[in-house]
Amino acid sequence: MLTEFLQEFRDDEDGSMAIELLLVTPILVWALLSTFVYFDLFRVESNSNRAALTMADMFSREAAPITPAYLNGAREVLRALTFEEANPDYRVTVYRYRETQDDYRRVWSKRRGLGAALSNSDLADLKAADRLPLMANNDQAILFETRTEYDAPFSIGLGPFSGTDLDDVTFQTFIVIRPREGRLCWDQDPDDGLANQVCGP
Repeated sequence: MLTEFLQEFRDDEDGSMAIELLLVTPILVWALLSTFVYFDLFRVESNSNRAALTMADMFSREAAPITPAYLNGAREVLRALTFEEANPDYRVTVYRYRETQDDYRRVWSKRRGLGAALSNSDLADLKAADRLPLMANNDQAILFETRTEYDAPFSIGLGPFSGTDLDDVTFQTFIVIRPREGRLCWDQDPDDGLANQVCGP
């Protein structure tokens, strides 16, 4: 009797589809949201890279000195190019190469939200890591860096089993470009003539 009951219970398939749907639905929803977030992640990364290249080219074409107002406006342009609500951070550094000392020296470095201004020791570290290109003596280059925080529309992490969640991703770019006019100057106060211009040799 008990054996027959167990066999009937084993072979009974009533309601199995509803149970399977109940079990599979969360997995399907998670897979759908994960796909959306992954594609959105690559979209933001692509926009970040293209925006940084555009901004670096914009700075390289400037013939007039860069001013604080220009930096503020450039951040708004970067924000528009990345299609992000939060302001992306950036730092622009003009530096030169000294052949006799075989080192890089900062001419000027300004930022809008990204860390601190680069120093000569920072440039030395970048040189040691082979991240800066070879240059002629006293030649100048522009280092343009950006940082964009990705804010995922859905949290799809798996808690302690996930390693890192996609709602905590930062995209950083590192672009070196040569100024088209040979030098790119900095002017803290454009109303005082040439008193505060920093151009380098």
